[in-house]
Amino acid sequence: MATRIGPNAIIQVAAALRARLGDATAAPLLEGATGYRLDTLPSAMVDEGEVQALMHAVIGELGVASAAPLLRDAGRRTADYLLANRIPRLVQPLIRALPPRLGLAVLLAAVSRHAWTFAGSGRFRVVPNGDWPDLVFEDCAICRGMRGAARVCDYYAGTFEGLFVHLIGRDLRVIECECIAQGGATCCFRVERVATS
Repeated sequence: MATRIGPNAIIQVAAALRARLGDATAAPLLEGATGYRLDTLPSAMVDEGEVQALMHAVIGELGVASAAPLLRDAGRRTADYLLANRIPRLVQPLIRALPPRLGLAVLLAAVSRHAWTFAGSGRFRVVPNGDWPDLVFEDCAICRGMRGAARVCDYYAGTFEGLFVHLIGRDLRVIECECIAQGGATCCFRVERVATS
């Protein structure tokens, strides 16, 4: 049986494509990669192969430099969906009220319990690394089969960052520090605190 991933990995990439490039570009790219149309997007878990195909198509069509902000935007849209529909509204202020590192630990414990919804057949783990943990995917479902000179998992980075900025601190950023597509052993995301004005 095929491994499944939550439909936001397709729905929100489609939304970002439409917002940034228009329906005339989004529609054929989406349908060519997944078979879905803009008016028939999935509402249940999808085959991870469909997600891979869409991510590969977006990066292949646009190039890494142009695809990166679009996929990060799709990730942020996914975070917005999770905040509106999956993370209980009564819990969110409680997480925000905790000291940042403790709040992040609580949030990541919940994320880890639900990793099956976004990691597909890959494996997700949280690895301690100084002040902020690293978020690590082994056998990443998004970039599996890709090879190139750049890191390409901006969708995950955008999703994590959207959650962390809203729930933990506006000065947190998430960067991919290692990518399997670039020859890395894992896809690894680092949480960083940045100066804000």
